This record gives sequence, C-alpha cells and structure tokens, in this order.
Amino acid sequence: MTNTQSIAIEDTVRDIGTRPAPAEPLVLQMWRTPVYQADCAGAAEHLPNLRELILAAEETDRRAAAAGAGNAIKSSQTMLAWDHPSIDWLKRQIHAAGEALAHAALGETAGEIGDHDTHAEAWAVVCRPGDALRPHTRHDSAWSGVLSVVAEPSGDSDAGYLQLLDPRPAALPRTASPGPVRCSPVPGRMIAFPGWQARWMRATAADSRLRIAIAWNITYAEHRSRVS
Repeated sequence: MTNTQSIAIEDTVRDIGTRPAPAEPLVLQMWRTPVYQADCAGAAEHLPNLRELILAAEETDRRAAAAGAGNAIKSSQTMLAWDHPSIDWLKRQIHAAGEALAHAALGETAGEIGDHDTHAEAWAVVCRPGDALRPHTRHDSAWSGVLSVVAEPSGDSDAGYLQLLDPRPAALPRTASPGPVRCSPVPGRMIAFPGWQARWMRATAADSRLRIAIAWNITYAEHRSRVS
C-alpha cells in the first residue's frame, strides 16, 4: 500500500468518526416486498366458466405436466390465448394486479410502461386430494400471481393455502423470521407479488375433492426489466 493510499484511508476513517450523529435515531424498513390482494369483481359470473374451460382442456392438453406431488397438473402456459369472455375478464384482473404492483414500486413513473413493454402468460394448476406444489420462484418475471378458481371445503383449515416464504434466507433458521405468510384459497381472490418471491402451496387434504388455481407471470421488455 502506498503512503497516499494510507493517508486517504485514514482521512476517511477520521471523517466517519467525527461526523455528527443524526438528530434522531433511525430505524429504516428496507427491501420491503409488495403483495397485492383483491377479491375480483365479477368472479361469481366467470369462475364457473373458467372451471369448465380448465377441466375440458385438462383432457386434451398434451403439453400439461406434473406440477408437484401426486396428480397435480400444470397446463401449458397458453390460457390467455383462449377465445372466451371469461379469459378476457381474467386478462383484466392480471393487468390490474400488475399495474398496482408497478405503481407500488415506481410511483408515477409506472405510467410510462406501455402495453408494448408488457408480456403476460397464464396457466392452470389442478390439484386433487393430497397434491401440493413445490417451493419455487420465477426470477425471469417481474410479477407473479395466483387466482383461486375452485377450493372445495375440507376438514383441514390449512389445506390448499398459498404460502409466501420469508425472502431472507439467513433469517429462516433463526427466530428473526416470522415464518410463511398464509393466503387463504378463496375463490375469486387474486394474490400477486414479485417473481422472485418464494412460495409454495400446502397439500390439499384427503377429504377435499378439487382445487383449481390460475397462475400467471408478467414480464417487461428488457429496458423495463428492473421494475420489481
């Protein structure tokens, strides 16, 4: 290390040490995670249609894949291309969630994001008794979400709950973490969050018959990719 470098470091240390303390102690809330929740208007009209469309497609979708344990099935990610008024309704709900989250992250500048900057995709996840989804993230998307379509009753009050996991890995083995946030699978309820937010779905109970959810992602053009 040269003498010049040594003097510069000493000056920096001296400056920090002599800098006056702030008038008020500060405790900052940093890296907060926005989560959107809405009970979608019009759900009572459109959810039965979505249920029929999804179950019919399950029989013919050759690109469907196992999504977790048991017989949980994830459809191909083409739902938004289906031609039906209830799909148009679904698109509007996804748009509203993405717009609200973008405004939470960017404020007024979110209005600069145009439709040509945005791409959305959606797929159905059909779970039967005992099925669950593995913990996962979507780092390639700005926002992700889940719309509950069908959540038939069960004796297990936690069955089918969406669980949002603490995004701070070092906090998980400590009492510093409050643990997962549980989101009830209420039909018509939309939950949305940044794509990097880890989540999973608790297994449906043995006495429940069916759970259907629609999952989705929003991505932005490359110059908008840091929104979330």
